[in-house]
Amino acid sequence: MIGEVALSLMLLVGAGLLIKSFVRLQEVRPGFNAHNVLIATTALPYPKYDSEQDVEFFRQLKERLAAMPGVQAVGGSINLPLNASGYAIGRGFIPEGRPLTVDENRDAMFSAITGDYFRALQIPLLSGRTFELRDNADAPKVVIINEAIAKRHFGSAAEAIGKRLTIWRDEKFMREIVGVVGDTKTGSLTAEGGLQIYVPHAQDSHWNFMGLVIRTAGDAAAFAPTLRREVQALDKDQPVYNVRTMDDVVANSLGTRRVSMQLFAVFACAALLLAAVGIYGVMAYSVTQRTQEIGIRMALGAQAGDVLRMVVRQGMTLTLIGVAAGLAGAFVLTRVIANLLFGVGATDTITFAIVSIVISVVALVACYLPGRRAARLDPMVALRSE
Repeated sequence: MIGEVALSLMLLVGAGLLIKSFVRLQEVRPGFNAHNVLIATTALPYPKYDSEQDVEFFRQLKERLAAMPGVQAVGGSINLPLNASGYAIGRGFIPEGRPLTVDENRDAMFSAITGDYFRALQIPLLSGRTFELRDNADAPKVVIINEAIAKRHFGSAAEAIGKRLTIWRDEKFMREIVGVVGDTKTGSLTAEGGLQIYVPHAQDSHWNFMGLVIRTAGDAAAFAPTLRREVQALDKDQPVYNVRTMDDVVANSLGTRRVSMQLFAVFACAALLLAAVGIYGVMAYSVTQRTQEIGIRMALGAQAGDVLRMVVRQGMTLTLIGVAAGLAGAFVLTRVIANLLFGVGATDTITFAIVSIVISVVALVACYLPGRRAARLDPMVALRSE
């Protein structure tokens, strides 16, 4: 009985922490609006497409898609949030007039973007402007940074506008900061977005692949056939893959935690049910074994309430020992699953307290039922029992 209670408590604490953590994750804002957004990836083969042809292909595709009914914005990036494009490209950068020091990490997530990328994902523009058609290969080099870079290296979003920086592999020229956008989650919802820099695809066109982003007025998944048709209208041999909604990407980023939570919850509920049945069975058996003793006690003047309290006290004593053992085990278990928790401590007092109360109440009910049956025994019948 003690073991059943202890095991149930450990599993319930683990399930409670994971559920609480999952709820906190649902409240995390990824920095963009995932609703009604379809994404896909396409890669243009070389040498069929050179750098200039890459830029032209994606420009024409953006125009064709944007003209479709129900489409609100179309863009693309070699890096999509939450690693949705399957790529994680980083580059170092050096602000103008500030030499890079050994103890300073200025590696940033790098994205070459095209079209209305920020509008398609509704990433907020905090200062300055987004890229325009005039930001082509012949124009002065420009860059957009995220709020994290602006605050860390320039003081604020407003102060960053007009400043310049050098990106690794672009050392031969400086880029002017023309805009500052909000931070987005790049790898997972549980990690910080970090430093992020964006350049126009037309000014860094040696990338032959692109993660497309299409914001629609209705169901984004229903636009997938249209997307494939428009791509093939430009090049009948060009495949499109990884077609899915951004809502699916966000949901999949929580997949491991969701499965862990569900497994713990199922096992915890099963353990709680077994503990309740086990406690009831043990106490019912104990009452049966002590029928004559109970009859003698009642014949000597014990009241029904005295018998009920005796049975409940015996069961609850064992339960409290099990709760104490379970709490000790839970402190160890929660440290094992600490890497699955988010926004909640492994020793969350509220969770431990609630689970202990739930176990105690269930045990009290399981003890009360046999105790009530014992309190209703006829002393003469009990004395004749064998």
